[in-house]
Amino acid sequence: MPFAPCLSVADTAASITFYKQLGFDVDSSTARPGDDIHMLLHQGDFCAMIYSNEDLKRWLPVLKDQPIGFAGMFYLAVEDLDGFYERVRKDAQVVKELTEDHNGQREFYIRDPDGYVIGFNDKTALNNSDLGKYA
Repeated sequence: MPFAPCLSVADTAASITFYKQLGFDVDSSTARPGDDIHMLLHQGDFCAMIYSNEDLKRWLPVLKDQPIGFAGMFYLAVEDLDGFYERVRKDAQVVKELTEDHNGQREFYIRDPDGYVIGFNDKTALNNSDLGKYA
């Protein structure tokens, strides 16, 4: 079973707006007062949950002293990396432009409104590479 990231966010409405501008879909069917959690989808596939920081800290009090954001990043493989990059760069802070890593993977990175860094790479190239077995 793959990890299911849950991102603590300051303002779920702002995060939903941000991700929708980038072409994501959001399923809010499980959200309710006191449990403001939303499912983030890309091209129909689940990517992560976005959860109100206030509600998350009530749910898991062990996180009460943790700041929003973290040292690390998430990756999402997308179809048509170049087209997705052109669309996303208009609405997001690109923190690293399109580049190629030591494995030959093309990728770029953005920062979301809560400080999370998300790397996007080419899905087909990833699946056809040595790293594809992990994708």
